[in-house]
Amino acid sequence: MKRSNTFTLVAGLLACALPAAKAWSADQQKLNPNPLPANPATLYTPNNVQQQPPEVKTFVGKISKSGQKLILEDSAMNTSYQLDDQKKAKQYEGKSVRVIGTLDAQNNLIHVQRIEETA
Repeated sequence: MKRSNTFTLVAGLLACALPAAKAWSADQQKLNPNPLPANPATLYTPNNVQQQPPEVKTFVGKISKSGQKLILEDSAMNTSYQLDDQKKAKQYEGKSVRVIGTLDAQNNLIHVQRIEETA
């Protein structure tokens, strides 16, 4: 008999606790409607920001040599940039040009798409 009373008491407590647990869970979802992403790899990206493709820009200056490398000297910005495509730059050495490409600011390197001579 004692065992049956214990079972009835436990079943009664569970029956009361289940609706309270559902209500608590619903309240938590309202507080945090965006649970953790399904893909755990997204948790480790910096600030959960997806990488944007680099912006294509136009750089104006003069192609000159710095050691064994050709660079773009931008006198207006008082800076110079390394060029990743030395073959394209070679034919413009000593000339004023417009370089179209993307900038790797961390390495001060232009990823050259094309080079055009300016007047």
